[in-house]
Amino acid sequence: MSSHVSRRRLLQLGGATAASVVLTGPQTAAAAPSADVTGAPLAPTGMLTDLLPQALDAPAGQRPRFSWQVPDFGEGTLQRAYQLQLAATPTGFEADQLLWDSGKVASPASSAVAPGLPALQPRTAYWWRVSSWSDENRRSAWSKPVLLATAVEDEWRAEPIWAPAGPTMTDGTFATRLKISAVAAGLWFRATNTANNYMWQLRAGSTAGVLRKHVCVNGTYSVLGEVTLPFPVATGEWLDFSVTMTGATFTTTVNGTVVDTTTHTRYTSGNIGLRNGLTESQVYDSVRFTAADGTVLLQDDFASDKGTFAAGTVANGVLTLPTGASSLSSYGADDTWALLRHEYALDSGAAGKDVAAAVLHVAATSAGPARQYVAKVWSNGSPVGYASVRSGTGVAYQSFDITDTLRAGRANALAALCHTTSQQKFLAQLEITYADGSRATIGSGADWKARRQAGLLPAKGSAGSSYFTVPQEFWDLRHEPVGWTEPGFDDADWHTPAGRSAIDGLVPAPIEPVRLHSITPASVTEVADGRWLVDLGREIVGGLSLEITGTAGDTVEVRLGEELNTDGTVKYQLRATNSYREVWTLRDGAQRFEHWGYRGFRWAELRTSLDLTGATVKGRAWKADWNNSDSSFTSSDPDLDRVWDLCRYSIEATRGDLYTDTPTRERGPYEGDALINQLSEYGVQRSYALARWSNDYLVRQGTWPTEYRLMCAISAWEDYLATGDDRQLAKDYDLLAAKNLTSYLGTDGLVHKSPGSTSRDLGDLVDWPTASRDGYVFTNVNTVVNAFQYAAFDALARCADVLGKTDEAAVLRDRADTLAAAMRNTLLDSSSGRFLDGAGTTHSAQHATAFPVALGVADTLSDDVRARLGDTLAAGGMKVSVYGSQFMLDALFRLGRADAALALLTSKATNSWLHMLDDLKATIVTEAWDPSLKPNMTFSHAWASAPANAVARHVLGVQVTEAGAAAFRIRPRTGSLTEADGTVPSLRGPVSVAVRRTAGTHSLRVTLPPNTRAVLELEIGDADPAAYQVTAATPGNAGRVRVTSFADLTGTVLRVGPVGSGTAMVALKG
Repeated sequence: MSSHVSRRRLLQLGGATAASVVLTGPQTAAAAPSADVTGAPLAPTGMLTDLLPQALDAPAGQRPRFSWQVPDFGEGTLQRAYQLQLAATPTGFEADQLLWDSGKVASPASSAVAPGLPALQPRTAYWWRVSSWSDENRRSAWSKPVLLATAVEDEWRAEPIWAPAGPTMTDGTFATRLKISAVAAGLWFRATNTANNYMWQLRAGSTAGVLRKHVCVNGTYSVLGEVTLPFPVATGEWLDFSVTMTGATFTTTVNGTVVDTTTHTRYTSGNIGLRNGLTESQVYDSVRFTAADGTVLLQDDFASDKGTFAAGTVANGVLTLPTGASSLSSYGADDTWALLRHEYALDSGAAGKDVAAAVLHVAATSAGPARQYVAKVWSNGSPVGYASVRSGTGVAYQSFDITDTLRAGRANALAALCHTTSQQKFLAQLEITYADGSRATIGSGADWKARRQAGLLPAKGSAGSSYFTVPQEFWDLRHEPVGWTEPGFDDADWHTPAGRSAIDGLVPAPIEPVRLHSITPASVTEVADGRWLVDLGREIVGGLSLEITGTAGDTVEVRLGEELNTDGTVKYQLRATNSYREVWTLRDGAQRFEHWGYRGFRWAELRTSLDLTGATVKGRAWKADWNNSDSSFTSSDPDLDRVWDLCRYSIEATRGDLYTDTPTRERGPYEGDALINQLSEYGVQRSYALARWSNDYLVRQGTWPTEYRLMCAISAWEDYLATGDDRQLAKDYDLLAAKNLTSYLGTDGLVHKSPGSTSRDLGDLVDWPTASRDGYVFTNVNTVVNAFQYAAFDALARCADVLGKTDEAAVLRDRADTLAAAMRNTLLDSSSGRFLDGAGTTHSAQHATAFPVALGVADTLSDDVRARLGDTLAAGGMKVSVYGSQFMLDALFRLGRADAALALLTSKATNSWLHMLDDLKATIVTEAWDPSLKPNMTFSHAWASAPANAVARHVLGVQVTEAGAAAFRIRPRTGSLTEADGTVPSLRGPVSVAVRRTAGTHSLRVTLPPNTRAVLELEIGDADPAAYQVTAATPGNAGRVRVTSFADLTGTVLRVGPVGSGTAMVALKG
């Protein structure tokens, strides 16, 4: 068949040789596909390309890995073979149109499959499908075709652009009409910022006013001179005060009289502003800057709040500036915001010219200052994505499937609203594939149109914290270019965009797109005249939208918060120091406001003179798509169910484009947070790409805590177990190895190092906040640090085995074993059932025992010692932090103390999740157990989500034991629960577990997805194993299921398996 492969098809496969595209297998007749009970053909589902439901930026030179869920041919289903095909269009799977065909491949692999695909072309759309065979040569139908688009690589045809900066304030006149309320009025001019400028101060005087002139350099003011005016300047009276700048000469006029001429050369251009000391205040009627050529660059009569100055209050036609309030104007270059748009035409809707795929690749930089995306992007008025996410290396670009938004044969529009204070570059390239295989490329460049915000989003300060700055959004829709994101908008008066230099180091970001999801409020209530309280029901990461009709100049003050104040108002000044207060100004008629950036909030308070009865308010949650059916949990304890749902929702709500600690205060990726996020996400959602991207970032952009650097290897191993894809291990192995504390190993095999300092590299953390350390004593041999080093050595040894690095694996395993033995010999008080905090101290904080046990250091100890360790932890309550709770729960379950673990999960003490829910009214897990432990805590911190994975891994007991979820160990640890039912996602499909235990009944029912197997373990206490009956299929229905028993800390444990797919039942007879 190779002679029939066209030159076009070869080019689409990167110039592959004819031999690489020989079509085999499907050319022979095959049996009709099997069908399910409804008669529908059985076919593979759950298709993933490089862990994504839709890979839109697959590296062309790196052959993708494919995963799918094998169809259910009945109990014990195993895949025996598969066939995978590649086509250039979604309908191009006929034999004469195929680009590549694997033929029938005898293989059980259905996760991270590398089928020998030839190299693909950059920026090209492909489609793939798969069929599988089970026993007795039963064949499935073909799966639905899945889009696979490749990355742009070095074939960028687009050019970076931005809105051109406005004219710089150089020569001209800064004129004000003002009234001094107290002491003086200060004018900044030629200001680079508030620390570098000129400042002219007019001081009131009953007999004579005084002009005091200053130059400010790096925050230090120097007086240039003082002039006594020939007339008084009274407080409470209107006056005109202006400075005219001509080169280095500054002429000052008060009430029409020239009072001074000064020459100074330090600053030649810059912004204007209003400056107050601690005792000074004024009222301003107008402010204007007129350039030397007569162009008015800035003018505000304060008829409404345009946001010209971030400080003060605009009301009744004046700006009132209180004591201590100062602000530069919002003018500047006015290019921190950029509105960008472009219209283009598609080929007509003639035969073959339907759009098969349209993939938009977008990069925007820099995301650093705001720690969030730079650009929100629309196609034909529909929001399609955000860019760019932070990346471990280079600058990430993100890719979006916009096929469904396009209009064949008509005008189409791309648009972007961008904001950043650094670099200011936007790059977009749209790759269109038509049904006939032809292609078109649309890219950003000089043919686009651009506009500055021009009053639409005046500068009003930051909604961020000390860690980042993100703009407050004082939307003024009187300045909105209505319809600018849609086709047909008249942009004739817009500017040609400013060209920018190329963005170096562009890399694709293989993560799922983050979208806006509308949230209907639980309630919208007018709680007082002009004050409306909006309760979204649960906290979201995102913004607010408001559809309203009004009159130009009407305003709505918007306050957002995670909590309410005691008086029922919204706490818009968050504990985390963010300030979420903005004013939205209406134009005439119907209109819609919506936040551009994201915030973390549950509550909104709207203050306005308008009647909002007819308005529509919604939350707009910024998050990746979520499949509610991926996981479930119910039990005989409603409180446990509530805690699980709190933690499940916490993962859903905070699942953006990178694992960060919180969307509010820091927005920082941390290894400790990421590990817990990863485990919890795996426990509640069939999603793996975000964890990989986040760990890729942290491997290269590590944080300061000593232990955190060691968690990257643990995360990498968890990734491999879940996905079966070893490429990230191979890519990062050397970097992971370099993070080990090998140079600090002593002759005893332990890590010896100074504890260091908080927020400094290699500072020991143990736990956070410090109030949750249980008095931990830091020594040079730190038990918690050593426990993590053991776990990192162990995880990396496993990784080395996978990569065929057998010698390195042996060295790492020896180091792990030596370290663990040294910990047990020197840091363990076995008689008391506790580990000590470190060498040289007899103190034992709860962490010193919980962390080593959770991380496996105690696994080889005798049952007696392990029982004492369990007693110690069970008796101690929850002394660790919300972060430490992950390891506390793991330790208790590992020691067979499900009773104690469940007691902590359902505790109502201060250090508990029910305290978060019932007392703090949190709807996402919090940063700390209580504000008394951390006053600046956030209410949106997923590192407290341990119950989401503890329920999946321990209570339901589902743990992956073979890479790619090929095999499981399922050991429910249900303690005193009489019922526990749940579903845990996996790459190969959902695993369902149901446990029943009462006085006369005890059963375990497990349902496994096809092409998997599991060993089931049921804790039966002192019951007789012979009293239980097993009903289960073996993998591939080969032979009978093996049933054995053994004893451990919980008593007798019945072991069944391996069992195959379908439903297995272990139940007490009778």
